[in-house]
Amino acid sequence: MNTTFTSLAAAAATVLLAGVAPTAAHAGEQQGVQCPNGATVQISNANKTLKCVRTETIERPAVCSPLIFQRNGDVTGNVRVIHITTGLDVCKMVAGTATAAPQVVPLPGDPPASAFTQVTQPGTDVFRATRTVFVYPVGGPIYNGLDDESKGVTCPSGFDGDVRFGGRGIRCDKQVMTRAADCDFLYSLLPDEQGRTDRCVLNNVRGPTKPEGLTFVQQQAENTLSHIQWMLDTRPGTDRWLKKEFSFPRSRG
Repeated sequence: MNTTFTSLAAAAATVLLAGVAPTAAHAGEQQGVQCPNGATVQISNANKTLKCVRTETIERPAVCSPLIFQRNGDVTGNVRVIHITTGLDVCKMVAGTATAAPQVVPLPGDPPASAFTQVTQPGTDVFRATRTVFVYPVGGPIYNGLDDESKGVTCPSGFDGDVRFGGRGIRCDKQVMTRAADCDFLYSLLPDEQGRTDRCVLNNVRGPTKPEGLTFVQQQAENTLSHIQWMLDTRPGTDRWLKKEFSFPRSRG
């Protein structure tokens, strides 16, 4: 018996198998995306579509315009109006006694003026309203600002959706390959050696299996990728390895 070869093989087995450990979950595609804090979550389409809704409070200053004192259409551009800020603010013409409520001027994207309420505060009052806006999830790519946030993000065609982050997000994945559990050259396969888990052995050194057609090194290299994961499916007889591919959900126009 070639004891030198046997010793070297045992040493190689110890080093190789000792370095193989369950791969931790990657950030990125394998983790998925989630709605930012403060946003309401809407998940639909078999967990493949995620929308994030946020309620925003907006404030606009109370303004005074000569138009609120218009009589018979004879208001001119040089009419002066003062803003009285005692208690609830009012507007008053400098040369008169008439008063009127201030106005709000909504900006593009604001709710209509009728949705605003005058709020008293020290100094000049403000008009306050709320609006519902859609925002993109976090943890993924930078989404196209020209797309429609109200449509949310959706898994690409062919990918399934999983709920993640305690119901606050989703992950997109699909199974792309199935391989029988196998061992590298020189190693022997022991079916159901550890409960229902197959093991590889060389000179009494035991370690995990790998997918048929790949080496341990190739499998571990693929598992370092953020969008690939090999998962062991233990079963009576020969185990099998399932290869999953992950993708970020995409925004839509």
